Amino acid sequence: MAEKIVPENEKESSPPSEEEEGFIDLIEVREEDAAQFPRELIVERDEEYTAEQRDNLYQMILGMSVPQKIRLAMLGNREARKMLAHDRNQIIPKAVLRSPKLTDSEILTFAQERSTPDDIILAICKNRVWVKKYPIKLALVSNPKTPLSVAVQFLDHLHDKDLQNLSRDKNVPSALAQIAWQVFSKRKR
Repeated sequence: MAEKIVPENEKESSPPSEEEEGFIDLIEVREEDAAQFPRELIVERDEEYTAEQRDNLYQMILGMSVPQKIRLAMLGNREARKMLAHDRNQIIPKAVLRSPKLTDSEILTFAQERSTPDDIILAICKNRVWVKKYPIKLALVSNPKTPLSVAVQFLDHLHDKDLQNLSRDKNVPSALAQIAWQVFSKRKR
């Protein structure tokens, strides 16, 4: 049977199949794998990266294969995970979310950023451990990329002041702002 040839740009934008989803699990990630990456990609840093360091990291990541990116997503430092979370291949951001080094503050940042891919937002919404944390829940409701049905479910859990602010927020869908106002008004009665 002839193999279908798909242009590179279509491969990156299509949703991962079940086979590709399992691909993350097939790649063994061991601590010894960290040796294949430069030390500065693995070790967490207290200071911020400079623009030049970010560019160098970006260039390194561009030259990596998918399995290497998955390993880096699991073993890499905060800056590497941040870049890999925005990778066009949908498998890579999902690998970032499986990293044992991932912190709540990174999840909060992903939930707040409007540039975060939809897949990451949905994965955060589906993770019960993450959405139990109030700041993450508030960030998801405030993010216009969060599906309306999910955002509405979180409204009952928000504080009155946050509901009031959300009802006035011009950056959220008007339907969500209206529902937030209704929930707030119902509580005040």
